[in-house]
Amino acid sequence: MNIYRKLRSLMARACHKFVNLSIFKKLLFIILFVFLAIFSLSMLSFNKYKADKENDIKKHILQITHQTNGKIDNYLSDLDRITILPLTHKPGGNNYIHELSAFNSNGMRSLTFQEMNENMFYEILTYKPAVSSCYVFNMSGDADYKVETPIYSAFNPSEEDWFQETIRRFGKSYIIDTYKLPNTTSGMDHYVFGVARGIVKLEDAEVIGLLLINTDVSYLREICNDMKLSDNNRIIILHDDAVIYDTEETNIASSVDDSFCNYFNNIPDNIAVTETTIDNQSVYTSSILSDYSGWRIISIIPTKDLYEDINQMRLYTMLVTVIILFITIIIIWWISRQIVRPIKKLQMLMKLTESGDFNQKINITTHDEIGNLAASFNHMTSKIDTLIQEVYLSQIKQGEAELQMLQSQINPHFLYNTLESISMMAIINDDDTTSEMANDLGKILYYGISKNKTEVTLAEEISVLERYIHLQDVRFHNSYLININIPDNLKEIIIIKLILQPIVENAIYHGMNTIRNNGLITIFGYRKDSTLFLCVEDNGIGMDEVTLNALNGYINDKNDKFKSIGLRNVNKRIKLRYGNAFGLHIESSPANGTKVTVSLPIESENSYVPDN
Repeated sequence: MNIYRKLRSLMARACHKFVNLSIFKKLLFIILFVFLAIFSLSMLSFNKYKADKENDIKKHILQITHQTNGKIDNYLSDLDRITILPLTHKPGGNNYIHELSAFNSNGMRSLTFQEMNENMFYEILTYKPAVSSCYVFNMSGDADYKVETPIYSAFNPSEEDWFQETIRRFGKSYIIDTYKLPNTTSGMDHYVFGVARGIVKLEDAEVIGLLLINTDVSYLREICNDMKLSDNNRIIILHDDAVIYDTEETNIASSVDDSFCNYFNNIPDNIAVTETTIDNQSVYTSSILSDYSGWRIISIIPTKDLYEDINQMRLYTMLVTVIILFITIIIIWWISRQIVRPIKKLQMLMKLTESGDFNQKINITTHDEIGNLAASFNHMTSKIDTLIQEVYLSQIKQGEAELQMLQSQINPHFLYNTLESISMMAIINDDDTTSEMANDLGKILYYGISKNKTEVTLAEEISVLERYIHLQDVRFHNSYLININIPDNLKEIIIIKLILQPIVENAIYHGMNTIRNNGLITIFGYRKDSTLFLCVEDNGIGMDEVTLNALNGYINDKNDKFKSIGLRNVNKRIKLRYGNAFGLHIESSPANGTKVTVSLPIESENSYVPDN
């Protein structure tokens, strides 16, 4: 318990000290802690990655060494099978053993024997393109042959150990280590390895000749190059103390000293990759001993070649981390100054405002949070002095507005009642046209001045619009056609009233003022998602782009270039009621008419009950 209390006390003191540190020190402490945590995690991840890659590399080295050993064994096995060919070779029904026996007895190559060899050699070279030469020897070492590399004469290997060993094997194949092909005419050294088999005459139970199939060492060069994992990857193929192939190629067909052999004899075969040191250099080594050929494939790879990218990446990461940390500390110092100094100024001025001095201003020109806070402080102090007067003036203006509204209601009601009287008198005097016009105008006026009904259905709005159109038809003697095409499924949508009539009126008095016949005003609507679009389109004179842009700006209170208030008032009422996302948009071009589009939100439908 005492230890627990001491830890709590220590943590409490540390937190208290941290809270009271300057902003710069707090930020510096946090950044250093974050960098240390990230760096530690990066190193742990890097070490884990390196360990995993090391295991993968070792597995890959062992796997590719096994694959190379398998390729070489398969190739030697194929050559082994090919060496049986003389026992079954009977072109044209001739007995190859009989011809070879004659060649062994007298050393003379008959034409038939040469033709049979030519066919056999061609078959071998076709089956195995890597084969570079074929020889058939008699027991004296004389030969008939075919070689890819030009030579000036066959060689006599009768005194060679492999020749005698092949004879002793009595028909079994023998793999010959790499040797230098003699008698070449190119002036260059050609190294080959081969498979030989004694040709046995069964009825006499004796060896009467040998078939030797050689492959150029370039075959091993290609296989070993495919096996290399880096440019410095050295691959050696040994048979006891003889070098079958070495990627350095200076030791091919030579014998190695005992120290070299003893060193590699200590490398375990077919088990795992070993890390060791050769010539003061850390290397990975692997060794595979072939059960078939007795050849040992040894791979030596410098570890620095395999991990060079990883080591460079670690060094680069550490360097970049240090640079970023240094730059971050400088940035923190600069930011802390930008934060602390304005706050101290603001703190001092706030004390002055507490005493009632609202004329103090803080001069900070930045546009960040501190700058916005200073601007808000300056705005607050400048508003406090005028707030009471603004409230007072606002109340006076509100009273005046109510008075004007009352006056505006008196005049329309008086006019409406007078129109009702005129309509009654027109009916008494059998003047139906005048009566209908007075009645339509009265309905329009009543629709407009009814304060208890600010929202209507689209159907009601269209009904009043039709009365207005009827008045205009009588006035202008049907000089143009107004077509209303709004689907029935939209007519129960609720909108604010007096939207369409001012727009149609504007189309008549401005768009159609030069049209005497064939004029057309089309009113249509459609719905897109949750928005209602109402369009009023005319085929009038239209307007140019400059006038159109000015008019769109005018209805949005951006200029005062026009005197007409109808479109501006409709647009303003829509935006006040529904927001700036909705309102009017005008499209036009000279001689192509004008189109006014109204966008309204669909807030409700089929739920409005019209007034009786």
